[in-house]
Amino acid sequence: MYNAETNDSPNSAQSSKKPSIRGNKPLIIGGVVLCVGSLLLGYTVGHRQGLSVVGYDADAQQLVDVVDKQKAAIAAMNKTLNTSVQERDVAISNSNDLLEKVNTLQAEKEQTLSQALMYREVLRLRGGLSLTVQNLAIKPLPENAYEYQIDLLQVSPAHRRAAGTVEVRLISGTEVLTVPMEDNKYNFEDYARLTGRWTMPKGFNPQFIEVRLNGGTPVVRRFSWSRGKPVEAPTSIISEIPQAEANSQ
Repeated sequence: MYNAETNDSPNSAQSSKKPSIRGNKPLIIGGVVLCVGSLLLGYTVGHRQGLSVVGYDADAQQLVDVVDKQKAAIAAMNKTLNTSVQERDVAISNSNDLLEKVNTLQAEKEQTLSQALMYREVLRLRGGLSLTVQNLAIKPLPENAYEYQIDLLQVSPAHRRAAGTVEVRLISGTEVLTVPMEDNKYNFEDYARLTGRWTMPKGFNPQFIEVRLNGGTPVVRRFSWSRGKPVEAPTSIISEIPQAEANSQ
């Protein structure tokens, strides 16, 4: 009787353990699921954070490149601006200097004109000055061309105007050439300047150049011919300059 009770006790213990395991099985499964879910959630969050950090680094580097390019562009613009400001300052300085020179020349011109007017009035009071060739200038140009400048002067006590024509001749022995003039007429009261150009015929070497004024009282003035050095840059086309023509003396 005792032995029977002893044999039944292990079986009863095993039977009591089985209901306990079966009752806790949902909890065990829930714990496993919770652990797996936690692992998956941690991996997902960590992976996303890793991607975010990598993306942030790429965006930051791109932003740094853009900022560097903008800094370089701003530096270039500042350099250009500084250069422009310096050029402006130099231009303003040159303009001021030029304006000052122009004003000085204008003042000198007015002073010269005032003195010339005063001298003419003195000459008028002393009987005046008859029509004359005050100055003749000849400037040699390339390709055997020449430029003339004739200054005419008179001071009439009665303020009478001088009017007539001018003739310029080139003389070499018995040969005479007449210099063509675009405008050979003059009509002035005190002073006049006539300018023009001509081409010297090849082989002709004048000894004298003569200016004739044909007006109320003919005036003839002869100058010795001397050739200087030609200028390097003529101000007009040489082919358009008229050529001197022969004239009987």
